[in-house]
Amino acid sequence: MRVARVRIERFRGFESASVVLPADAVVAGEPQAGRSDFVEALRRVLDPRSTRVRVNPLDIFRPVRGDSSELLTEVEVTLFDLGEHLETLFSDSLEAFDSETVESAGMGGASHAVLGVRLCYRIRYDIDADSGDHWVDFPARSDPAASSFKRVSRVEREALPIQFIDSAPALQLRAEGALRTLLAASDSTAFDGVLTQLDEDVRSATGDFSSAPVVTEVLDKVLNAGPKTLFGVDDADSIDFVADDGSLAALLRALQPALSLGAAGSLPIRSQGSTVQSVFSVAEAIAAAREAESGVVVIADDFGDGLDASSSEYMAALLHSTAGQSILTTRRAEVVRAFKSDELIRFVHTANGRAQYRLSSTTDKASRVTRRLVLDQLLAALSTRTVALVEGPLDAEGYGALSARLFKKTGKDKYGLAANGIRLIAPPGSDGGITRLPAMAKVALELGFRVRAIVDNDKPGQEDPAVAELADLCEQLVVLPTRTAVEAALIRGIPGEKLRKIVVSLADLGMPALPEEVEDDAIAEHLLSKKILKKHGLGPAWVEALTTPPPTARAVIEALCAGAPGRIDVLPPS
Repeated sequence: MRVARVRIERFRGFESASVVLPADAVVAGEPQAGRSDFVEALRRVLDPRSTRVRVNPLDIFRPVRGDSSELLTEVEVTLFDLGEHLETLFSDSLEAFDSETVESAGMGGASHAVLGVRLCYRIRYDIDADSGDHWVDFPARSDPAASSFKRVSRVEREALPIQFIDSAPALQLRAEGALRTLLAASDSTAFDGVLTQLDEDVRSATGDFSSAPVVTEVLDKVLNAGPKTLFGVDDADSIDFVADDGSLAALLRALQPALSLGAAGSLPIRSQGSTVQSVFSVAEAIAAAREAESGVVVIADDFGDGLDASSSEYMAALLHSTAGQSILTTRRAEVVRAFKSDELIRFVHTANGRAQYRLSSTTDKASRVTRRLVLDQLLAALSTRTVALVEGPLDAEGYGALSARLFKKTGKDKYGLAANGIRLIAPPGSDGGITRLPAMAKVALELGFRVRAIVDNDKPGQEDPAVAELADLCEQLVVLPTRTAVEAALIRGIPGEKLRKIVVSLADLGMPALPEEVEDDAIAEHLLSKKILKKHGLGPAWVEALTTPPPTARAVIEALCAGAPGRIDVLPPS
C-alpha cells in the first residue's frame, strides 16, 4: 500500500492544498510552511486512535469564515497498491484513478487507470459552543451536502499497514508500543505464554518479598500505629506489593528497556542519549516493515533531529529501501541525500499562503545527473527562503565571511545574509563559473526557492550570454564593476598601507611576502595578478584580518540584503 495523494482543506495552517506523493517522499522546506501539520493531517486519517479523543480546535484553519458549525475541515488521503486483502476489505468503496495525476479516471476509464480508495477525515465544529465531532469516512459513499457519511470502521482503519515513528520511548511493551505489535505478530501464542509466565513470576516474587520477616516486622509496626484499630487490619499478611494497579498492563508499562553499552554497564535506553533512543525508534519501524507481508507505510516528522549526521543518513536509507513507502519530513540535508531528487517535496511560504514544490520527473540521464549535483549544493539551503548563486567557492567563502563579520560588528540586518533568509550557493566542483549558474537557478526555482545571483564582470565588452539568461530567471542580479571578480571585490578600495599590514598578519597562514619593490599603491594589483587569495585558499582568513571593509564586497552584500528586484550594477570604489 502507498499514499498517492493528500488533499487538505482548512486544517491547521493549510487553507487548501493537494500534494501528490511519489513512491517514497522526503518533505523539507521553510519553517512554519507545514511539514509537521502535514504529518498530523496524515495521522488524523491513518491512525485508528485519532478520533478516540475530542476534536482539537487548533486543527481548524483560522480565521473561520461564515457559519463555523457548517464548515468541515477535511483531510482526504488516496491509497494505491492496496493488495488483495485490502481490496477485498474496501471492495464497496474502490474507485478508478489515473495512476499519474491521481485524479478520478471517470466512467470511460483510462489506459493507465488503477484501483484505489479514498479516506477522508472531517471535522464539524461549533466555535461558539466549543463542541463538535470528527470522523473518517469513505468519500465515494458519502454525500456531504446531505450530511450523509459512510464512516470507516475501527477494524478497517486498523487493517491499514501504517507505522508512525513517534518521539515516545523505544522498545515499549505497552499495548500501543511498536515492539508489542512486533512480538504479537511474530508468534501470538508464544507471546501470550511468556506474558502469563512473567505475570506469575512477578506475583510470586512480590509475594516472597511481602512475606519476608524483615518486611512483615516493619509492616506490623506500621499497622499497630493506627490502621489495625481503625480498619481491622490484623497483620502484615493483608498487605502485598504490586506494579501500579496490579494488572499485567500496568506491569508492562512499568518495564523499561535497558542496554549495555561500554563500561557503564546496563542502563535504561532513555539514559543512553538521544541518538541511541532515536536509532531504536527507527529500527522498530524498519523491523515492522521487514516482517509485514504487505508494504508498510512509515511516516515520521522531523526525522533525524535526534541523530547525528551519518546516523540520520544511514537510517533514512534503510527506511527508504525497506518500507513499502517512507514519508519523512526533515530539517537535515543528510536525510534528503537518502532519497532520489524527484522524491523531494519542498514546502514554502508564498504571498498566497503555503505552497509545495517538487522536481518534475525526467528520463534523461544527463538531466538526472545534473539535478543530483545541483541538489547536493542546494541541500545546505533546504530551510532557507532565498538562495544567492555565486560563481565559485571563493565567492561563497568571501562574501559569507564578510557578511558574518559585518553583522557581528554592527548588528545591522543590512549586512546579515542569514538574518534576511539568504544562503550563498556555488556550483559543484572547485572551479565553478557563470555558465553553470542558469541550470542551478532553474532547479532552485522548480523547488520553490527565491533566486538571486552575483556575477563577475571581469571581461569588459564581452558580457557572458549567461548574464542575460540569469537576469530573466532571477528576481535579483548583482553585477560587479568592470574588471572585477570576487578577489578584486575583497581587495580594491582598501588603502595600501592597510593591505600591507594584512599581508604581514597572514604570513603564518601561508600568505606570501610582498616583493620589496612593490609600493603601497601597487599592492592591490600585485595580489590580484598573482591570484593570491584563490591559490592559497585565504578568502575567509583575509576577511577576518580586514581592518576596513572592502567597499565593493560590502556593496554586494548590502544589495543582496536590500533585495531590490532586477539588475543591480555595483559601482567601482571611488
